[in-house]
Amino acid sequence: MAEIKSRQERPAQGVEYSEIHISDEENLGTGVFAIALEPKAMLNVPIVSSIVNVPVFQMFVNINYSDDEVTVVLGRADNNPPLSREVFVLPKNLDVTRVYKFDVLFKDWKLEELKMNGAALEKASG
Repeated sequence: MAEIKSRQERPAQGVEYSEIHISDEENLGTGVFAIALEPKAMLNVPIVSSIVNVPVFQMFVNINYSDDEVTVVLGRADNNPPLSREVFVLPKNLDVTRVYKFDVLFKDWKLEELKMNGAALEKASG
């Protein structure tokens, strides 16, 4: 029951770092994926941060300020459809010049929650 923790510095444009934390290597479907944005990052193109470990794990996070939403997709990297997909709503009147940290919480291959600077974001309806 070894822990998995991996951090990548500047993995994509606008991303200061991303970090995956899985407390049990035997249960890859439960953990936290953190993404820290650089100041003003959301002013540019949508931000995509991902982690892939073929064939056992993949997660993609698309932060799209112009659409006021964050889309998260979770599954195995084995050419099968995602096991979980959720869209979360960004707060209105967001100060995009600030630094933001997003934490994706997932359990048993289901996306449970997305937090922005510690506050849970609402799931989009429909």
